Amino acid sequence: MTNRSSGARSAVSGVMLLLLGITSVASAGDVAALVAPLLAARERGSLGSVDGRAYAEGRPGGEATPYVSVSVLLLPRSAAFEAELEAIKTHSRDSPDAYIEAEPKVTAARLAFERTLIDTGAGQLILGGSSDGAGAFRFQRVPEGAWMLLAWRETPLAKRPPGPKRAEAERYKTRSQVFGQTTVTLWWRPVTVRAGEEATVRLHDRNEWMTGLREDRRVPGQGQPATPRTQQGAAPR
Repeated sequence: MTNRSSGARSAVSGVMLLLLGITSVASAGDVAALVAPLLAARERGSLGSVDGRAYAEGRPGGEATPYVSVSVLLLPRSAAFEAELEAIKTHSRDSPDAYIEAEPKVTAARLAFERTLIDTGAGQLILGGSSDGAGAFRFQRVPEGAWMLLAWRETPLAKRPPGPKRAEAERYKTRSQVFGQTTVTLWWRPVTVRAGEEATVRLHDRNEWMTGLREDRRVPGQGQPATPRTQQGAAPR
């Protein structure tokens, strides 16, 4: 597992925050205090590891089905950030619109927290990777201390937008339409890492934290097809 590119992440973070109007509730001072023990442990070589697996549980006596390409992040644990995520989840039940907005808000909150870590000089404590063909993932040389593991699995689904009537097509030709949807399953777990030891994490279909929906909205025309092209035998994205 390697640290992510801070430059690209900061650019994406800025766009997401601008669009959604979200800023991190964890201040730079708070983050500096919570990462200090982790940076100290890293400096003195007090390191452990995190071993994980993502899968769908099978029937009793059956085999589990691995979840491949689950995105996994290991971040310093922040009570403020966790409270922010829980608030987003709680309000996602307020209305259909709130449900659609929940997953983008989680992403924006995560990017804001990562940006605060980078601005505080703790970008090296953002550890990311994905599950392999067996659903396994592993973080090595992790400083001992309090961490949180945030993971998400995307399941895309193409959707043909309804054809508008001729009069409506001209009147609303600049209105965006939903060309596809992606179901996003999220997990988060607190993880305590101890020097010389391995922490174990299991992510499966019975301990999901939240399920959200991401829409692919585009304006038809302008040189792009009315429906997205998909490769034969490949999941549409």
